[in-house]
Amino acid sequence: MTLEEITERLIRLSEGKLSAEEWLHWFTQHKESVEKICGRRAFLGMKPRDSFSDIRNLYIGQLAAFDWLQLQKINTNLSDLYKKGWEKEFNDFCKAEKEKERQLQKTVESQFGHLKDIYPRFLKQLTKSYSTSDHIEKGADPQRIQNKEKELSIQLPEDLILFYQNISRLELEGLTIDLEELDIEIIQNKTYLVLGEFWIHGDGDQLLYHWESQKMYILAHEHQPPKLIKIANSLSDLVEKKWVSYLKEYEN
Repeated sequence: MTLEEITERLIRLSEGKLSAEEWLHWFTQHKESVEKICGRRAFLGMKPRDSFSDIRNLYIGQLAAFDWLQLQKINTNLSDLYKKGWEKEFNDFCKAEKEKERQLQKTVESQFGHLKDIYPRFLKQLTKSYSTSDHIEKGADPQRIQNKEKELSIQLPEDLILFYQNISRLELEGLTIDLEELDIEIIQNKTYLVLGEFWIHGDGDQLLYHWESQKMYILAHEHQPPKLIKIANSLSDLVEKKWVSYLKEYEN
């Protein structure tokens, strides 16, 4: 490709006279010549990105081509056709995402509406934070809870029974609880129930329920030795305050 041929093509791009397919095909066929003649900086500006849509690549390619033409003191028009196309595509994407969020909110309200009377703030936050990668299973029946008590040779506190009656398994970003994985651990001569993991200080931190005080702790493994850190005065406070605050960080 000659300088004149590349210049002519970039003028057509700047004026909005090429389709996305035409531009992407041409650039792929002649990218070596574009880089050699226009320079590395202009080439990288025009180069399509794999993660971008065709219309977005067309638009950013147009802007880079127009800038290069201006540097060459070549007068041409900058069409707003591609800009409008990209804006429409982006707006359509945002509308589709909002619709997904609305449908997800309806799903949460439908599947977990039973939490409204027990953990209302947590449920409200779930409608904003819940995603398709999250997983919550409804409460366990009394027999499952009793079987776990027999397995551990303990009688669970009422607040923990209430929790498992409403949520038997929970998997959110950095937070997992599963009735079937409930276990006992003795730390510093004190008894704790290991409910699962809560990664507020580091990956793999265990979520602990202190048997006597019923306060909630994290066993922070990043400390050497691992350190017990109190995070809530009760299980209810954990769910309604700590979890709600934690999930708000992931809303967006």
